[in-house]
This record gives sequence, C-alpha cells and structure tokens, in this order.
Amino acid sequence: MAGKMTLYKLVVLGDGGVGKTALTIQLCLNHFVETYDPTIEDSYRKQVQIDQQSCMLE
Repeated sequence: MAGKMTLYKLVVLGDGGVGKTALTIQLCLNHFVETYDPTIEDSYRKQVQIDQQSCMLE
C-alpha cells in the first residue's frame, strides 16, 4: 500500500458570513481573507501528514 494516499473529504457548514471560506483558505493557502465575498461553492485540496502518512484533504 506504499504510495497510496488516503483522501479525506471535509464539509464546512455554517450560516452565511461566519468565516467558513476564510477558515478554509487559511488552512489551505496560509492566507487570511479579511473581506467578505459571498461564496456559492468552492473546493480546495491540501496534502498533510497524519500519523506519519501523507493524506489529501479535500
């Protein structure tokens, strides 16, 4: 199973304007968005290490 990366699909839920997109961009891109831009649907991916294994968060 070496080389196979586990994929974790995450869903962020909450009311409008509470910072779901800002939090997601902070995690994935290391950039904090200060202005509110309403988001309909976006997807982001980030490779991380979990228990010394490479995993993909989507």
